[in-house]
Amino acid sequence: MSLIVQKYGGSSLASPEHFKMIAKHVVETHEEGNQVVVVVSAMGNTTNELIKLAGEITPNPPRREMDMLLSVGERKSIALLAMAIDALGCEAISFTGSQIGIITDNEHTQARILEVKALRIPEALKAGKIVIVAGFQGVSINKEITTLGRGGTDATAVALAAALKAEKCQIMKDVDGVFTADPKVIPNVKLNSELSYDDMLQMSELGAGVINQYAVEIAKHYHVKLAVGNSFTKKIGTIITDRSLDTAKISGIVLNDKVMALKFNKSDEKNLWTAQKTIEKNRWKVYNSYLSSTSFWVVIDNEIAHEIKAMIDNNAWKPLPEKFENIVLLSIVGSGLNYNSPPVKKILHIFEKWDDDILSLQASMQKISVILKKKKNIKQLVKSLYKQVEKEGM
Repeated sequence: MSLIVQKYGGSSLASPEHFKMIAKHVVETHEEGNQVVVVVSAMGNTTNELIKLAGEITPNPPRREMDMLLSVGERKSIALLAMAIDALGCEAISFTGSQIGIITDNEHTQARILEVKALRIPEALKAGKIVIVAGFQGVSINKEITTLGRGGTDATAVALAAALKAEKCQIMKDVDGVFTADPKVIPNVKLNSELSYDDMLQMSELGAGVINQYAVEIAKHYHVKLAVGNSFTKKIGTIITDRSLDTAKISGIVLNDKVMALKFNKSDEKNLWTAQKTIEKNRWKVYNSYLSSTSFWVVIDNEIAHEIKAMIDNNAWKPLPEKFENIVLLSIVGSGLNYNSPPVKKILHIFEKWDDDILSLQASMQKISVILKKKKNIKQLVKSLYKQVEKEGM
């Protein structure tokens, strides 16, 4: 009997009808002879609505209380899914993160998992029950409710799969798998049937929203077999493994327009050190950071723009960094991207027409990342890059 961990996100649980459909899929997996642990996110836009509600009370809510508030969404989902499964004549039991012993550090709203005790799960599985677990949350070593940040349900699912030694962890989305570019930008884009952990890590780090970066890090460390598929059709489109390629291959083109950039003077080493320590302490989401010949660039989530503004207004950094808000981060991720190879040179040549809009360009064997001024026709650049990648057979 195989043990399978499945994760379902908010878009898969947007309505009572969605819950009934997912319950049917889960029961079918169980009736195929598998033990099933299901990890769920909050229903639909619940988390965003709770964040908005908190903002209407105060612009700076205490992080502890935000965790207490946000944890409600997943608790609602686990109960509803357990009810939907019960209505199909199959036994299910729901647990919060604290009930099964997901132990985290003390960093509210951005906690990291220290240990997964998996309390009560083996007993429930042995009794033939389907186990439903609230994603995104745990309990700290100080016995406080904590949450894992955006995409934290992925991390819960992968950590549970590792602790339970599951055969595989299925990340079920509203898409078929991990595509080589955004299907909303490029119709009929190719689906990656297989990806390496390293390529998926690069894509997640740069802003591809398919799988949470922290979840991929856990999967790589514990060799958890990941599968990405469609919640509505049950189709598994992408398998993520240890596989690496010797030949040059593009795994994805990632356009991230939800970012801002800070540019520090490289000559001011004290300021650079302060910036790095501040980012680490606050666990800000960093999509890219690197040193150029004269500067230190940091590309961060624009959700924390207000925190950055407060630091600049309070002169926390001296001299102040240059701030770029109306930008996008465009990245090409792959393996063996030799800067001097003819195919990669042809891809880079496309950026020459955008030279006046490029603030920074970084190239390595794993990625090419460009910070550009935000333009209405930026999607045309993505299409041109994808067309060239297709032409080069990468």
